Amino acid sequence: MSYLMIQNAGVAPAEAYTMLGVSTTRDCGVEGTIGQFGSGTKHAINVLLRAGLKFFIYCGPTKLEFFTKDESVNDGLVSKTVQRVCVKFSGTSQKTLDLSWVVDFGSLDWTEIAMALREFVSNALDRTIRENHGEFGPSIVSGDLAVCIVEEAKIKAKAGFTRVFIEASDDVYRYFGELPRRFLHFSNHPEHVRQTILLKANRNLGESKTPMVYRCGVFVREIQGEKETSLYDYNFAAKDITIDESRNSSDYSVRAACAKALRSASADQLVPFLRSLTAMESSFESGLDPYYLCSNCYEPSAKEKGNWSAAWTAVAGDAVLCGSHATVDFVARKGFTAKPILAQNLVEPLGRLGIKTDTQVLTSSEKKGHDKIEATPAAQAAVNRVWGWIENCHMTNGRAKPYVGSFRAIQSADAKLNGFCDEDGVFLEESHASGLTKDVLQTALEECIHWCTGSGDKSRDLQEFAFRMIVEMAL
Repeated sequence: MSYLMIQNAGVAPAEAYTMLGVSTTRDCGVEGTIGQFGSGTKHAINVLLRAGLKFFIYCGPTKLEFFTKDESVNDGLVSKTVQRVCVKFSGTSQKTLDLSWVVDFGSLDWTEIAMALREFVSNALDRTIRENHGEFGPSIVSGDLAVCIVEEAKIKAKAGFTRVFIEASDDVYRYFGELPRRFLHFSNHPEHVRQTILLKANRNLGESKTPMVYRCGVFVREIQGEKETSLYDYNFAAKDITIDESRNSSDYSVRAACAKALRSASADQLVPFLRSLTAMESSFESGLDPYYLCSNCYEPSAKEKGNWSAAWTAVAGDAVLCGSHATVDFVARKGFTAKPILAQNLVEPLGRLGIKTDTQVLTSSEKKGHDKIEATPAAQAAVNRVWGWIENCHMTNGRAKPYVGSFRAIQSADAKLNGFCDEDGVFLEESHASGLTKDVLQTALEECIHWCTGSGDKSRDLQEFAFRMIVEMAL
């Protein structure tokens, strides 16, 4: 029979496996360590017991063998038989302990053998990192830190080392084969453990191309259900991502952390993202929440702005980023090269991050796809008549008669816009204002009220102005 051996230099205390809550890693102050809860090893032991796998733990010369025994618990209503976890010592001690938890502890969350293996490998890494002041690479090279398949005859203690031997089932073999994808420490590029944003490099466990998410170099989540592929994988420091006690992270936490990481990326790291955007591609990154990428309440640092600006220049030169094809013509008319993207909701945050966008070079009407032209005769006549009504009611609010123009709506929309008012004046849609009809007069009146009050659609000020004007005209 073969076994997976997980070995590290340094002898773990037996209490790390027998006393719930004990964690010698939590708050140790060494960067890159993984453990924090003090329950993972106990959960891992339960996972293996529930799976029926043989396993042995050696703390130096001390051997720990875990087993269960039936015990009856009565709450006054029913009597229930539970399987209490026990441990038998050998080597330096011959004692047997009845531990304070049952084998079903954690069964709702700790459901996979992979979770148990992750815990034991993480423990070995933590001890190595602590003993070597943050380093682990030399211990892998020397063999002091090892994860390998051995035969049953190799199961024995080693002075000064902690060793865990786990029966090599199909699931265990599969996990061992995936070790470089599950732990960046054992990959071909262990230096990635200290990097946050990683270019995609065949790390996914299956055919998916969604983000692989790591915490301190340890795989915690593969984003599921995404139709678009990701441009990067992500590896977060312990402080930058939240995990629960089963060592998993929520989709919400992951997406927020990814967006914040992208915000602080280097220019070189940002180039693939911006290149994908300008190629009109969809990706996991293009769908990130713009609030976490760069919200209105966040002020990007000079370094962040410089990185984004440099990356944009490398991808698009001095072009202007456009949120839609509707603004491309307007940007081009002003002498700029336009680069449209599909992710319109990213235009504003990218502008805040230092990229020149259409929102910075266009007027408010141009941003909406409104091509201003000379007023049609009907538009001019309608505003002239309406403004006469307002003057007769003495309700201009001190405003001069607005400039009158028309517009063509280049950007298509479900609802047709008949008119608008902006800082330049009142504008009526060209085809709508082709004749002096009641509808055109109504549109002209609404926009002139906007001009006088400065209020928006459906505002109380607009309603009160209209009601008061009706009364004034009726008297």
